[in-house]
Amino acid sequence: MRTFALYLALLSCAAAVPAAAQDDKGSSLSVGIDYTTGDYGQPSDTTITYVPVTYKLGGRPWQFGVTVPWIKVEGPGNVTRDTGRIGGAGATRTESGIGDVLLFATRSLAVTQGGLALDLTGRVKLGTASRSDGLGTGENDFHVQLDAYAVAGEFTPFATLGYKFLGDPPGIALRDVLYAELGAARRLDEQRSAGLMWHGQERTTAGGSPQSEVTAFYTRRFGQGWKAQFYGLLGLADGSPDYGGGAFLIRAF
Repeated sequence: MRTFALYLALLSCAAAVPAAAQDDKGSSLSVGIDYTTGDYGQPSDTTITYVPVTYKLGGRPWQFGVTVPWIKVEGPGNVTRDTGRIGGAGATRTESGIGDVLLFATRSLAVTQGGLALDLTGRVKLGTASRSDGLGTGENDFHVQLDAYAVAGEFTPFATLGYKFLGDPPGIALRDVLYAELGAARRLDEQRSAGLMWHGQERTTAGGSPQSEVTAFYTRRFGQGWKAQFYGLLGLADGSPDYGGGAFLIRAF
């Protein structure tokens, strides 16, 4: 979803905490559903339903992954999940299909004596979502981001700084943009944790709006290697959805 956590969810997200902050540094398979709606500064709303399936392989220091999503967009057809509003509004319609496939690799850089850890992630978004149906830009994008996190008692504060190199679809000049995330998770007991995260991103077009949103999340571990995560999102800028939410089910190996 708009963040590596939500996507990654992000990321991803999505949609809640960077993978390393949740000790997800081994192989896993996850499936999620993400629902967002908002007007993005337009007269009518755009609703996006996103269902990603993600496989991650490896552990420290390297981890590799792929996400294959299904996406449904209901609205004017000029809003994409990753960039927000682009171009002029068209007729309201409903389209669905395969979304943009994501490939990523994460390298654990260091863990300091004070408990601070750093991860460097590179991500390629393949333009597999249909541009003609308004499901994506149809272009390949490249992202690089640095995650920092530390365990401090019951709390795990984390921060992300990243940069997106966006491909330009015909007739639209997209800007390469800086994005950032800041938040913390709190361990409630051996099985449960909860937290809050802020995500922000520069505007992707000259006439667009930057993104700013907050996400609250709750994680529950159960069984051997199973975990569920639930979250709700509130947009703070026209470049973000007005609200949204979703869930992930994760099986670690």
